[in-house]
Formats: sequence, structure tokens, C-alpha cells
Amino acid sequence: GKMSAIDQTLELEREFAEWHGVDYALACNNGTASLHSAMFGCGVGVGDEIICQSLTIWSSALPALNLGATVVFADVDPETMTLDPADVERKITDRTKAIIVVHYFGYPADMDAIMDIAGKHGIPVIEDVAQAFGATHQGRPAGSFGRMACFSMNPMKVFRGYGEAGAVVTDDEPLRDR
Repeated sequence: GKMSAIDQTLELEREFAEWHGVDYALACNNGTASLHSAMFGCGVGVGDEIICQSLTIWSSALPALNLGATVVFADVDPETMTLDPADVERKITDRTKAIIVVHYFGYPADMDAIMDIAGKHGIPVIEDVAQAFGATHQGRPAGSFGRMACFSMNPMKVFRGYGEAGAVVTDDEPLRDR
């Protein structure tokens, strides 16, 4: 009754969600697909803007272009090389649909400040945790703050899969279903 070994994927999703302290995980074919899925889930589309840090790999921002949105780059904090919350706030417009936070080089971004800004403006945060598996901020795992978090498990990442793999995690069931 199955075309493939879906049981292994479902088990990965259960364990991945549990590891990150969230309700749901969705396996993806790679990290870029996880970011694309998260942006689509948050309703990013034509005419929208996403804010993303300027120092990152192309895949943190490319899915927004595929969905017809514009990427607005924000500066990074020179100490952590992660998203500068003050610059994020300066870049927010009425077209801002999501903030993409990249936990870069194993360093979590200042999620307290970013979540405060996002909450004040009603903008969802999507965390890109591809380079920060296992990192924590204020005792919480990177990837447990935003509406969704995305992971890449390709052979160049800290947490490696065999070939390419990715995942999205969230506590939001309707967002997961979308």
C-alpha cells in the first residue's frame, strides 16, 4: 500500500519535531525547498517583500523571488554576523510579509529583539537554521522562536544527511498544512 519507505520519513519528522520542541516537522528534499515551503506557508507572493540579512547564501532569499516577492536586504551585526534587529525595523514597510533570520556560522541571531519587532508589526519570522544545528539562544534551540524554521542537511552542513535533505518545523498546524 506504499510507493516508498514513508515510515522512515514520518519517523524522521516525529523525531525532528521532538528534538526542536515543536509540534510539527515536514521533511523536504533540501534546505532551499524548506525555505520555499515556509515562505509559501506564510503567504509570501507577488508584490510582497521579505527582509533577509545581506550576508547569507543565495537560498535564504531565492525562494521569495520564485514566489514573485522582492528581497529587502538588512545589515548584519558586526559582532555576530547575524541579522541586525535595528536595521530590520528600518526596512519594514506595509509590503513586508516575512522576516528571514539566518543563524549564521553557528551563532544564533538576537531572537528576543527580532521577535519583539516582528510581534509589534505582526510579521512572521522564518528561521534559517542550516548552519546552526544545536545552537541555543537564552537556553532555547535555534529554530524554536519563529513561526517556522528551516533546516538543510546536505553534506556541507553540521548535521548531515545522505545526499540532500531539509526540514521545516512549526507549532502552527494550519501553516504546516498550507
